[in-house]
Amino acid sequence: MRGKFRLFWLILAVLFAGMAGVACFYAAMYGSIYNRPDADPAETVTRFFESIRARNYPEAYACLSDYASLGLEKEPESAEARAMYDALRNSYSYTLSGSSSVTGLEASQRVVLRALNLRMTENAVQQRVNGILEELVTTMPESEIYDGNGGYLTSFTDTIYKEALNQALQNTDTLCSDTQLLIQLKYMDGTWKIVTDRNLMTALIGGEN
Repeated sequence: MRGKFRLFWLILAVLFAGMAGVACFYAAMYGSIYNRPDADPAETVTRFFESIRARNYPEAYACLSDYASLGLEKEPESAEARAMYDALRNSYSYTLSGSSSVTGLEASQRVVLRALNLRMTENAVQQRVNGILEELVTTMPESEIYDGNGGYLTSFTDTIYKEALNQALQNTDTLCSDTQLLIQLKYMDGTWKIVTDRNLMTALIGGEN
């Protein structure tokens, strides 16, 4: 049964990576800016992550230099995927490390982003699946467990998975991990904008860089 749960993690990761991949690129809309930056890049970084935590995606995307959307506002189709994604969004916390570094119209800011780790969550679900499976096969009628070929019924495995996921998500603090990010920014239209990269997108969807 392990393949079933590994596949779920891969589907979720691909889902949101795909959303980010088709987001609207609009950096070309901006002309060259020669103003001397007088704003603090850290303010943009803070506004971005606070907006992400508040699920205020229009405000978050307004902080980006190159994407109109990262797809984070879209909900997965299945109830299980929605439960995991909701837990992911509730888990976000961040810390700015040191001050911003500014060179001309470019800047960088180190950030530690803490979020639900989907691989750790997958492993936690799998561990619970084994225990629930052992319990149910001794308490449920065989007609509710096996199909005509002796394999597990889909309804049976779905029940096990839902219960295992519910149990795992009861204590998400132990399933979070920290990601060290170096956020790059550029000065555009009189303000600092974040330049997105793979590390940032991966961290936001609970992946590992």
